[in-house]
Amino acid sequence: MTTPSRTIQYAYALDSRGSLTHISDAQRSNTYICPGCKRPLAPVLGEINAKHFRHFEECCAYETYLHKCAKEAFYLLYQQALTIKTAISLELEREVTCQGGRLALLGSATEKCLKTKHARYNLTQFFNRVELEKRDDLTGLQPDVMLCDSLGNRRCYIEIYVTHPCSQEKIASGVPILEFKVESEADVEMLLTGQYSIQDERLNVFNWQPPSQTVEHCVGSCSAGHVEMSVWSLSDLGRLNERVMPLDQVDLLTCSALNAWPRMLEPRYMVDKLKIFLRYADPSSQFPNCLLCKHSFQWNKGFMQCSSKGKLVAYTEARQCAKYQVDV
Repeated sequence: MTTPSRTIQYAYALDSRGSLTHISDAQRSNTYICPGCKRPLAPVLGEINAKHFRHFEECCAYETYLHKCAKEAFYLLYQQALTIKTAISLELEREVTCQGGRLALLGSATEKCLKTKHARYNLTQFFNRVELEKRDDLTGLQPDVMLCDSLGNRRCYIEIYVTHPCSQEKIASGVPILEFKVESEADVEMLLTGQYSIQDERLNVFNWQPPSQTVEHCVGSCSAGHVEMSVWSLSDLGRLNERVMPLDQVDLLTCSALNAWPRMLEPRYMVDKLKIFLRYADPSSQFPNCLLCKHSFQWNKGFMQCSSKGKLVAYTEARQCAKYQVDV
């Protein structure tokens, strides 16, 4: 789209040394050209209208102007950062997996406590060279700006998205890419801050995923904390008691995998879990329990299928059953 009006305000121009200059730093005695069309620009520095650069002739395409401004802004900022040894900050997100005791109660490789946390990089520590509109000899591609290290082991493409997003060919190359969406001069100003974050909707990141981390202790609320758990205890009379609660409320001081597990456990695993718990809670077998009988199977909410009697029986029926025989 071409901007037809000669009164459109342009905030940036290239000075005689090729440096990107904001209108607030412009002087009437200097000469300036448009970053987009390379034609002369005049600084309008009056007191009534907002200060801006104006084309002497018909304006170039505003999108071209923005694209060129953004490339120059990033390139010149990065050059300056390398010269004076300041940081260019990139904030991404890292996946963090917890392997704490609470998660161990789930006993499942499919349930994870997975979170994200900030991962901050100083780009100048990774890439100590910057090239503007240079072809990458390794891929044959030409990014808007290319960052690399002096050994050529690392590269990063900087792409400015005004009208055309990053091509699939570049994304498929596997080279890390930072794509900045630029729609106005305010977005150019963002580039000049040298502080970039994946939280900013103007930034898309391709082929750069911080390595995940595994921690022993969960920080904050557990992302798997909503899972319903069955916590079992044995009363003084030998009765099984089940309390249902979310994982994040399970007391790790009194609970372990011996007496706590997901409520939605498959029945065949439930029997095995309850048998292990009973042998732990009642090691001397003081209380006969159908769960431990060789004739019983298929636990169902306090009842067992008894092959000897051919019917469902309460798990406590073992106390008066003549055929009760512990399955060893």
